[in-house]
Amino acid sequence: MAVLAVAVLALAGVLVAGHFGKHTAPATNAAPSVKPTAAPTTSASAAPSGPPAAGAPLSAVAAWVKAGTSVDASTFHTATATDGTVNDLGSAVAFLSPSKKIRCMTPKVVTGYWQGLTCMATLDNPPARPKSRAEGEWVGGWVDYPGTTLGVGHLEGDPGQFTLGDGNTLNYGSRLTFDNYDCRMDQTGLICVNENAGSAMQLSSSGAVPFGCLGKASTSNYGIAYSCTASDSTTTTKHAPPGDSRALAGQPCDTPGQKSKSAGGVVLTCDVAGDSGYKWLAE
Repeated sequence: MAVLAVAVLALAGVLVAGHFGKHTAPATNAAPSVKPTAAPTTSASAAPSGPPAAGAPLSAVAAWVKAGTSVDASTFHTATATDGTVNDLGSAVAFLSPSKKIRCMTPKVVTGYWQGLTCMATLDNPPARPKSRAEGEWVGGWVDYPGTTLGVGHLEGDPGQFTLGDGNTLNYGSRLTFDNYDCRMDQTGLICVNENAGSAMQLSSSGAVPFGCLGKASTSNYGIAYSCTASDSTTTTKHAPPGDSRALAGQPCDTPGQKSKSAGGVVLTCDVAGDSGYKWLAE
């Protein structure tokens, strides 16, 4: 009996060991642990930190301006004088940079003398007075930009519409669209595009930078001048001969009494315009 009991106990030990051995054996085919990785991300091209550099194509300048935050032009149809009087400009536009170093305005009434965008800027190094303009009040920061020409520095004994005051502030990053102009204010300065004329300008304390069709042109009326009718960067501005539709009212001319026509058929005469020299004036 003792022998039989020992045998039974031995057999039971073998069975128990076999049972637990099957469930404690390490797995040999388990998949290796893989640490998840973040999927690569893509982002849109970062917007340029500043306006295009000098020499940039007009399309790039226009795209940068259009990226600004559009504002309601109807809030820029007044000018406030120094005595606090608010003057209604009608459809004309006036605006001021946050630094108050750039003042711009379009004419309330378009005439042979006043048309397009005019600005007055505080320049670090304004252009010198031309020798041909020895008399009169020289305003080095005066800027005329009707579209196909750009002039910096001018005789302006009469500040014209700026006597009405300044427009509302155009904040940095804001875009103002009016007439044929699209302007964006930036901490580096103001950029205005006139796609109808195929040109643009940047205005800051460093001066005016032309874009598009504007090429350097010699002038006897401005300190620095650019024109879309200049054949190259050094040519003299081409003042239109009689009957040439390129003549623009309000722009400089050389020969008093000379007749021409604007693109719209308006008869123009080259005549003296106060302290501003000779300009094409509508009859």
